[in-house]
Amino acid sequence: MPGLHVDVIGSGPPAVLVHGSFSFGALAFSEQRPLAGEFELHIVDRRGFGRSPDGDGPVDFETEAPEIAALLDPPAHLLGHSYGAIVCMFAAALRPGAVRSLTVVEPPAFALARGDEAVELMVERIRAHKRDGAGLAEEDYLQGFLEAWGFDRRPGPRFNDVARRSVRRSMGERSPHEAEIPFAELAAAGFPTLVVHGGWDAVPERARAIGGHAFTAVCDVVAARMDAEVAAFPGAAHQPQLLGEPFNRRVAEFWHAADRRFAGT
Repeated sequence: MPGLHVDVIGSGPPAVLVHGSFSFGALAFSEQRPLAGEFELHIVDRRGFGRSPDGDGPVDFETEAPEIAALLDPPAHLLGHSYGAIVCMFAAALRPGAVRSLTVVEPPAFALARGDEAVELMVERIRAHKRDGAGLAEEDYLQGFLEAWGFDRRPGPRFNDVARRSVRRSMGERSPHEAEIPFAELAAAGFPTLVVHGGWDAVPERARAIGGHAFTAVCDVVAARMDAEVAAFPGAAHQPQLLGEPFNRRVAEFWHAADRRFAGT
């Protein structure tokens, strides 16, 4: 099977960046290019997204993990956003010795916080949208998906072919709330972990109460289970990496500290 498309820019310790649903590498990490002044960035298009070739089956975090794990040569920092964060956790468990550090940005591993009122509501609303929205155009499907998180539905721009392909690919993905995160393997590996979430302070109240609360609840569990550092970014919701400089500065500090630890200094 042909390999994934990966944009490699910069020089320094390697870092593999993995996007989430409805996206692709260059879009999800458009504001991370300044990090290329200190690190060699490997910006991935997951299979079936962006410029990567099609997959043999639907999106599945477990079947994607070996492809991401194979990119950790030489050992690299691993950063994943949303669905990509779940893929990264499974990939890190497969090759823990090749992980300099792990950064997860708002992983939608909702099974970790079942029983939380916002999580239960979020899961049910997403299930209903996936059931009822299969025939929608890509732009309408994405708007309905965000509406399930509590956002107001509003018209957006028409997608180009690359964006449309990425949305269509995500429409059939395995639900991330099915993920059973391999915490035993991850904790045993001992590499530094950073859990990132947005402050969800600049969004409508309903989005904060549903989406914001649900993602923060999951991040709290991941941080506790991984004994991880936590970074929250006011002014951001589900995509704090798009803030650019404040996100980049915090991640660079974390990566540099992890590199010193990796080198044994």
